[in-house]
Amino acid sequence: MENFLKIRDKKSRLISFRVNSAQQRFNQIIEEDTKNGKPHRYIILKARQLGMSTFTEGYIFHDTATRPLVNSLIIAHEDKATVNLFNMSKLFYEELPTALKPMTKYNNGKELIFENPTSDDEEKLRNPGLRSKITLATAGTSDTARSGTYHNVHVSEIAFFPNPENTMLALMQCVPDEPNTFVCMESTANGIGGYFYDMWNAACAGENDFTPIFFAWFDDPLYSTPFVSEKEKEDFIKEVEQMLMDAEGKMVHTEEYLLREEFNLTYEQLNWRKRTIANKCGGDVDLFKQEYPATPQEAFIASGRPKFNLKAVKEYEKQCIEPMYTCEIVEERGQLKLISTDKGSLKIWAMPEKDKAYSIGADVAEGLATGDYSVGTVLDEDLNVVAKWRNHIDPDLFGDEMVKLAIIYNDAYLAVENNNHGLTTLKAVLNKDYYNIFYTKSYDKTSDTTTKKIGFSTNARTKPLMIDKLAEFVREKWLGIKDMEIVDELYTYVIDDKGKTNAQEGKHDDCVMSLGIALQAFLEGRGEDYVPEISKDDMKDRNFEKEIPDILDPLFERREDSAEYSE
Repeated sequence: MENFLKIRDKKSRLISFRVNSAQQRFNQIIEEDTKNGKPHRYIILKARQLGMSTFTEGYIFHDTATRPLVNSLIIAHEDKATVNLFNMSKLFYEELPTALKPMTKYNNGKELIFENPTSDDEEKLRNPGLRSKITLATAGTSDTARSGTYHNVHVSEIAFFPNPENTMLALMQCVPDEPNTFVCMESTANGIGGYFYDMWNAACAGENDFTPIFFAWFDDPLYSTPFVSEKEKEDFIKEVEQMLMDAEGKMVHTEEYLLREEFNLTYEQLNWRKRTIANKCGGDVDLFKQEYPATPQEAFIASGRPKFNLKAVKEYEKQCIEPMYTCEIVEERGQLKLISTDKGSLKIWAMPEKDKAYSIGADVAEGLATGDYSVGTVLDEDLNVVAKWRNHIDPDLFGDEMVKLAIIYNDAYLAVENNNHGLTTLKAVLNKDYYNIFYTKSYDKTSDTTTKKIGFSTNARTKPLMIDKLAEFVREKWLGIKDMEIVDELYTYVIDDKGKTNAQEGKHDDCVMSLGIALQAFLEGRGEDYVPEISKDDMKDRNFEKEIPDILDPLFERREDSAEYSE
């Protein structure tokens, strides 16, 4: 590649291919797999402009232009990107020394076929050429459904593919599980969730055969800016090493100092970072992290359009703990009992306390085993999430479970979403003669009357208000959240291209919606402008490691061997 391939550099010059340090690292991994006889399977998470696409194109071109009967495929997320990648291969071919150029039958917009172009059958039989080819396709088009066998596949920016699961399912069936085959999925991140995110995590956990490779921005030695004078450098070092006061009044190091300590960066690299934030990212540090992440987690978190404040969500993540109990609520001889079981639907962080008020938000799903979950979240009067019920269940049976949960938590104020299947749940609640139910209230200006409708109405008007209010309470950390399932959904709840908010593709938002409804029920008597009287010390001391109150001791028991409750 370095001896014979030419590329266009960032200054639009035609130069010889010289691998950078990141490309060399990738090459070493490939060589090691070749030595061990492993099929080449790679998933690459990267910062921008590190040359992974260029290197992969060069690798595939070399293999296809020097070996017979090799089929290679290039596929990207959009036509423009696909054409740009294919043009690299065409340039590689055009700039090859004549002695190395294989015979070419087609060199058009979609195929580069290395084959004898002659129409003479005898000549073609005597000298067929390599009969290898490079083909391009764009995700989401009919090209991606081609059958056949591919020995090399370059999948570029897969995080931005429409329906990547189906595309990759079809493509991987076309690649033999042989040592001389190569598949590279490379992409910048596109938020938490989706096919690329799931495949990356599975690769990191050793759950598939893809080798995960992450390239941070500082893996490129060019991302370094020298200082114009020694004085400028001295001033910059003072700026980096100064101590600052955070929102809680603590003295902390600057982010640049922590980066330097963790990754052993030079001041010149930090200088490049500072200038890039100012000049290319509009002064927005989060935009820099999106384009130039330092860690895989930062890449996925910064690259989405999260609705909830990421700094606050990260702090919630650090506070998450396992629930005190995982259990089911059962009724025996007219009395409710908590039956502890490892696969129980109900998780409890704090047991109900006498004379304390609770609200429950219930988000209702259809009940399908593979669909969304039905979730009931319990908030106490101090805005702590003290319990959460989550499972797949028929809507009417979910109503029964919510009544039992509400009774256990001091006849909690129960707000059930009344959309679609929620009406079935509400009917079940009413059939149980439960009384403390949330009603949506609306004011009619024409008649000057207020009407009530049972349950919480989630619609185009109320949902944005509910989510905005929840986002405010999350940002200010007014909620006590110890549940990792809720935190995961806060991470993956995003703003789409139309400005609407939903779970990222492939993720759920049932916990978010349930928590939002519970908060709305809590705020009903306090007003939308309510500000909790919670000090920072109170927020730090929200530990739910309390003993079960005596009043509930008789209601709790452990049944490890109960198949009925563990299924």
